[in-house]
Amino acid sequence: VTTIVILGIIMIGLGLSLRTVTYHYQDDSVLLDVHNYGNTVMREIMKELSLARIINKDQVNGYSRISLKKYDVWGNETSTTITANASEGILFNYQDPLNGKLHFPTQGRFRGNNQRTIILKDFYAKEVDFIRPNLARYANSTWEINMDIEVESAVAPGGAVTELVQFQRTAFMPNRYISPRSLVSGPEGS
Repeated sequence: VTTIVILGIIMIGLGLSLRTVTYHYQDDSVLLDVHNYGNTVMREIMKELSLARIINKDQVNGYSRISLKKYDVWGNETSTTITANASEGILFNYQDPLNGKLHFPTQGRFRGNNQRTIILKDFYAKEVDFIRPNLARYANSTWEINMDIEVESAVAPGGAVTELVQFQRTAFMPNRYISPRSLVSGPEGS
């Protein structure tokens, strides 16, 4: 009888341990996808900002929309619009980043059957505040970009768990700093 009780306790312990290890493996796998997506998107945003000369920012559905204008060596203008929404993540010219190849990680392993829900909680951009008047031109060319992605796990031991993954970058726009025309407020630049 004692052997059966001891084996029963061992089996319960092994079962609970296996469940916990499996949950953490699944959770780490999903969070790794979210981190990869977030870091790649932020790198692409930084690249676009560093090439742009004119930036306009407004709010759409609670998220920042960033409109960028850049010029090639012949003076031809190219525009890029960076938008965001909760279910599709960050969009460049209204399509997924990297020419449509980088999708918001709502689909994939351990996300079906309402196991985990991933939404873009927040995306905003703001011009860096300047401390001294002689740094105003530099501050007008420096932007802070923030993105928060929420991962809600419905299969966590002990109930639902919500994790917030935050990304923050500060971008300097050298073309805007060099070109005084792009610092003029108005319809063509903010």
